[in-house]
Amino acid sequence: MRIFTRIVQIMFILAGLVLTCFLAFCWIKPEALIVMCKYIETNLLQSGLLGFVFILIGIIWLVYWFDFLVRSRTISIDNPHGKVRISLKAIEEFIDTKINLQMKNIKSIRVKTSLGSHGLETVIHMKIASGYNIPELTSQIQELIKNYLQDVVGVERVSHIEIIITNLTPSEEETNLETEDENEKTTD
Repeated sequence: MRIFTRIVQIMFILAGLVLTCFLAFCWIKPEALIVMCKYIETNLLQSGLLGFVFILIGIIWLVYWFDFLVRSRTISIDNPHGKVRISLKAIEEFIDTKINLQMKNIKSIRVKTSLGSHGLETVIHMKIASGYNIPELTSQIQELIKNYLQDVVGVERVSHIEIIITNLTPSEEETNLETEDENEKTTD
């Protein structure tokens, strides 16, 4: 696949360079365009076949490229009875659900996974309630996710799990205490 992609890329780059040089030459000498049109008219079959081959190779390359994109959004696991593919979207939803069930102090979460050269890379954006030890909490979350991915999902290589805290919101207890204090001040 990579060799075919490189060959097609080089072929289209060369064709683009030739076309660019031809158009630049036609801009300098407009009569060259007339000569080229006459050449195409006399060799219509060869010109048509060349254009058809370029279009066909471009379509084949696009099909392979889309197939690569779909395949790169899944993780393949070999089982004794065949191959199992798990989409990265399913893994993202799995992580989201597990964190929300296990950790009650998380207000919202957004998970993004990708496949890197060293394994599965996970970036988590979350809003958490204040009043918790953030390094300890994030370490627990990272360990929980790593264990779930390796034990439950079957991902062997977890590259890294990055957590980004986007917002610290007051916990419900702090909010209740603040409203009680405000109520006491207004009644006094």
